[in-house]
Amino acid sequence: MSERQEAEAKATEQKVQAEPELVWSFLGLQVARRTEIIALVAFVLSVSGVLWQVFSYTRGAVVQLFPSDQIVLTAANIIGRNYSGQDNLLALIANMSYVNDGDVGHNAIIRREFIALSFGSRDVEHRWYEFGSSDVQDGKFVFKRESEARPFPVNAGSAVSHETLFAAWEIDCENGEKNCEPGKNFVKWDDFLNAIRTNNRLLIVTKANIFPTKIVTASCEVRLRDWEIKFLETEQWLAATCTDVSAGARPDRKALRRTEQQN
Repeated sequence: MSERQEAEAKATEQKVQAEPELVWSFLGLQVARRTEIIALVAFVLSVSGVLWQVFSYTRGAVVQLFPSDQIVLTAANIIGRNYSGQDNLLALIANMSYVNDGDVGHNAIIRREFIALSFGSRDVEHRWYEFGSSDVQDGKFVFKRESEARPFPVNAGSAVSHETLFAAWEIDCENGEKNCEPGKNFVKWDDFLNAIRTNNRLLIVTKANIFPTKIVTASCEVRLRDWEIKFLETEQWLAATCTDVSAGARPDRKALRRTEQQN
């Protein structure tokens, strides 16, 4: 290399060294142009992982209750759930379906289930009573008891579904609430029939308490047709389609509904 070339190379090196180094600012850190990209990526991934762990921990269990596609309206004496000397009362059966979208380890406990029914000017609420399954045997509607209603888990990343028979409970009026009616939630079957003959629209709200304090709800609507009301009058039960009020799709009826039509 000639003396001239050596001088030019030395001058170029000195110029590069004299130029200010390009620096980026990232999350409050000064990152130079020659910083290893792999180290930067590893740092970002580490911070992201910590943030996600904190978010998952605070998020906990994420339980959702789906609206029931079908509600069974029946008289208590049809399923043998009325006490001796008691009026023939309305009973409700609903499919309760849950999903827990929480991360692994964030399980949930369902403490209690409710169903609220609004028809005409009346609002009633029933509590869970038994778990089981509804069916038709020899042309008659039956509810097969599987167990008493009790708390159950919904593990993270899983779904749980079952049928619940609900029953009316007496309201505690000892707190002095004005106009409190202890038997408000007890609906006589004949009173129910009279109400739906005038207004065929039933608003259903299913609800569950998640231990310790969270509550989840879902709503659907039943619109009874004339032949369905007549079926209720003669057979004292009906598996009625309940449409999710938050969606436009009308669900299909299950096989139990086809058996009903044959009757």
